[in-house]
Amino acid sequence: MTVTTSYPGVYLSEEASLNFSVTRADTMVPAFAYYQYYSLPPGGPNFCFYSWQDVVAAAGDGHFAFIWYTSLYTWFSLGGGKCYLINYDQLEIAVKQFDDITTIVSAGIDSDNLDANHQSYVISAVNNIIAQGIKIFALFDGPLDRIAADDTTEAVMERFSSTPYAAVYYPWCSSSGKNKKIAPSVIAAVAIALTDRTRGVWKAPANVVINGITPLYPVTDDLQGQFTQGKALNMIRTFPNVGTVVWGARTLDDSDNWRYIPVRRLFNMVERDIQKALNKLVFEPNSQPTWQRVKAAVNNYLHGLWKQGALIGNKEEEAWFVEIGKDITMTEDDINQGKMIIKIGLAAVRPAEFIILLLSQDIAQ
Repeated sequence: MTVTTSYPGVYLSEEASLNFSVTRADTMVPAFAYYQYYSLPPGGPNFCFYSWQDVVAAAGDGHFAFIWYTSLYTWFSLGGGKCYLINYDQLEIAVKQFDDITTIVSAGIDSDNLDANHQSYVISAVNNIIAQGIKIFALFDGPLDRIAADDTTEAVMERFSSTPYAAVYYPWCSSSGKNKKIAPSVIAAVAIALTDRTRGVWKAPANVVINGITPLYPVTDDLQGQFTQGKALNMIRTFPNVGTVVWGARTLDDSDNWRYIPVRRLFNMVERDIQKALNKLVFEPNSQPTWQRVKAAVNNYLHGLWKQGALIGNKEEEAWFVEIGKDITMTEDDINQGKMIIKIGLAAVRPAEFIILLLSQDIAQ
């Protein structure tokens, strides 16, 4: 409210009540893991980059012998935006320090790397982060070598824990411009970023053409079928007249609820956005007016997602629900202890992974 002053004295103005709404934050801000052995300028072991020019300014040019350098070049040249470069020993600290990190990209493998245990350390760090209840998603690399016909699914995937918060990709790729090996987790990160930007986090980050990238090894339908169940291995494939695409959108959890990457990432996004919005209400009265504001704001946020196709259901009540209140989500004891408990349910869309055609022929015709 603007106060018009005309004479010397004291003027009184009252502000409206605290505005509360849930807004959507960036859904794909990756942290690329690297080994601290690599020579980098002072300022490490963690870096934040907004463009390829930022990378060159920090590290100089021509370091394509290092996997992290090739990864960042690939990320930015194919349309990626803000990202972090994090020493893998610092990953647990970094995701708490930089709360906009949504994804950890392994971008390395145990062999053909200066550090012989790069991905093992990254996997361990991700498991610790998830165990702390931090909503993050991780992209891991499948075998650097070609999967042989007699390689079992158990042997190839044994190092990876069953979790809905991570996905694995195969095979490694090469770039037509730099002739360097590119980690499949980086290609997956690009596919996710492009999909989030054009369609939304609820769309499976697959069947997106990645230009200038060639898989080191061809993938057959039979090979992909072998790694579809259980701890899935998502493939990067080249199809005639199409190009190179990520062909798979499964997590490392084969349960009905969390089998698909877009479902897990959608819930991650919703939880992050609502949690950040609720921080504004810390120390607000834990009473009916506050609960009504929370319910209205969350409903409005989820309604926007539903209108964009993120949630299924012909009617709003079929797509989501928000519950909050005394004797609904909270007891009198909860309220006395300062707890405000909100229950939210979502009906997330799932990808059409298998499209089945039923054909019949009418003999009489």
